[in-house]
Amino acid sequence: MSMTWVRQRRLPTQPDCIASTLPDEALEATWQTLQERRFATLQASFARHGGCAPADHVCCLLRAYWDQPVSRVGRWIAHRDIVSITWQTQIWIPMFQFERPSLDIVPSVSELVKGLRSVYDDWELAEWFLRPHDLLAGRSPVVLLACDPWSVKEAARMDHFINRL
Repeated sequence: MSMTWVRQRRLPTQPDCIASTLPDEALEATWQTLQERRFATLQASFARHGGCAPADHVCCLLRAYWDQPVSRVGRWIAHRDIVSITWQTQIWIPMFQFERPSLDIVPSVSELVKGLRSVYDDWELAEWFLRPHDLLAGRSPVVLLACDPWSVKEAARMDHFINRL
């Protein structure tokens, strides 16, 4: 006579993260950690393309070439004419978007920012320049700006069209 063993099936239990809610302090700490990583990633990525500087530092650099640099930088930020992000009450500006030594805004960057600012917030816009893009053969827009601005503009136009829907 053969014995058959009956294996009991256990239903999966609900994960702890669903079964109980996190206290507000834990959620805030988790959110803060994610934002810190996001900022660190942006900083490291922009470091390969001229870096990222606080707005007051950019104003100091502009003093050598422009009158009223604080007003100029403030206007660029307020009108979203340039890429900028706010991190811990400080505004950071990626330097890839300026011509050297005059610190004029690179015209192709200005066009791109104007085309994308209505569909991306400041952080998403900064990340767009760094993220590999399918229409750019997997390269990021910031890499191709100097050698193929037309392709980058086409990629931005496509992203604007897709994201506005």
